[in-house]
Amino acid sequence: MKKLPLILSVGSVALLLVGCPASDQANQSPPITQETPTPSPSPPAAQPPAFSDAVQPATEPAPPRVTGLIPATDPDQKRAEINHGRSDPFAIFPLQPNITITEEEKPPAGTSATTGAPAAGGNRPAAAPTRMGNRPTPRPPIVKAPPPPPQPTEAAAVQVLGIVQLPTSPMAIVKAPGEATERRVTPGSTLSNGLVLVKAIDTNADNPSIVLEQYGQTVTRRLGDGVPEPAAPQASISYNISESGE
Repeated sequence: MKKLPLILSVGSVALLLVGCPASDQANQSPPITQETPTPSPSPPAAQPPAFSDAVQPATEPAPPRVTGLIPATDPDQKRAEINHGRSDPFAIFPLQPNITITEEEKPPAGTSATTGAPAAGGNRPAAAPTRMGNRPTPRPPIVKAPPPPPQPTEAAAVQVLGIVQLPTSPMAIVKAPGEATERRVTPGSTLSNGLVLVKAIDTNADNPSIVLEQYGQTVTRRLGDGVPEPAAPQASISYNISESGE
């Protein structure tokens, strides 16, 4: 009898434990699912009506042909002629010579071959011989003589003031044109701004002198020589040279 209330209490507790989850699940409401609205398709836009007249592409007008000129070669036609029958692209092009044969017109029958020749018979006046007039004798060309070579005037105007023999080389004291003062020179020196060259100096006691060169000409100036007077200018001379060379 004491066990009966214990069994009833244990059974009631077990029933309560078993019934609680079921009641919780019953009390819970089902989850609400949100539906995504689907956009309704928009009606297609109305297409513009097509043109009644389609636009034609612009075509280049053919150039007018000019009479007397060879027309231009069609590139497509020429390419087709070249590629026809060519297996080797590096082969040499066969050249066909363009030979034109012209036949000489034959004279009609009954006419002589020498048409237009004067008849054998017939009196024709003899042609008068043409007289050759006296041709004027051509004048020989006038050839001017070449100008005279330049004269060594600067070398001829050098004044020798003194000559002395040094242990190494001779030396002279000169006064050259174009120079303000006298100066000493040795063989190889130049005077008058390089126009005159001192070639040699002779220290002979009897006749001391100095040898100068200008324009390829040699001039000897002795000790104490004065300045020569300037020469008169020479006139140019013309010569008549005949064609025969006489």
